[in-house]
Amino acid sequence: MWPFGLVKIYKSENINSRFRKIIRKMGYESGIGIYNYNYLCEIQNWSNHISNTRKFITDCARRCCGRHSCVVLGSGCCIDVPVLELSKMFDTVYLVDLVHPEKVVRKMSEFKNVKFITEDITKIVSETYYSINRYKDFCVDILISSPNYSSGNYGDLLENFDFVVSDNMLAFLAQPIINYLAKLELIDDISARNLQQFIQQYHLKILPRGKSCIISPVSERKFNSDGLEMYDKSIVYIPKETVRDSKTWTWHYSNVQNHKLEYGVKAWEY
Repeated sequence: MWPFGLVKIYKSENINSRFRKIIRKMGYESGIGIYNYNYLCEIQNWSNHISNTRKFITDCARRCCGRHSCVVLGSGCCIDVPVLELSKMFDTVYLVDLVHPEKVVRKMSEFKNVKFITEDITKIVSETYYSINRYKDFCVDILISSPNYSSGNYGDLLENFDFVVSDNMLAFLAQPIINYLAKLELIDDISARNLQQFIQQYHLKILPRGKSCIISPVSERKFNSDGLEMYDKSIVYIPKETVRDSKTWTWHYSNVQNHKLEYGVKAWEY
């Protein structure tokens, strides 16, 4: 029995066509393409971030008591996921995301104990889309009071795993939804921050304590062509006491179009 309620094991023909349409319309497929493009353009600049992420995950996994199952939330292109190491340490490794590039699936097929799962980690992607396009009745406040958030089932199911990884996603979980709503002029800055904060706090709530690790950008800095800082802002809105004994580093994300973008990253056991 799979440890997810509405889980879909990744096979393109098995994913509901309506769900695939929603993913495409809300920019998830194009988003992962942009992410991969940025990586290819900035391989050298990303190397330290990728190395640090893989090492942190591996070190945390070694301290894990159980060896039956591991789940990586936000696996995406698997660029920063130490799949080989995890596949050796656990009987089964589950890679969870909304989009799994075909190239990644083919590459990982050599690992017989690695499974791909297509799942909405925010729990409100479909609800957002249908409230706008089918029911014509959308409100951010109603969205964040969704019954999906009042249910503890998702967090309870994650308890079934021996080791849970939140991989460089906490800061970006809400962004595709916010971008989609902004494009339709259905969200302002205050509502966007409220939605982002709510989704981030929900994500932390479902992670099982004592056997999870989190890696996430927590701040964003942008510089102009002269190297002058244009802004430095927080992008994770969680209680400070949540982050203890964290490791930190800088992710040099991009250096194009006359500006440089960096993320301040934190990694901690949860």
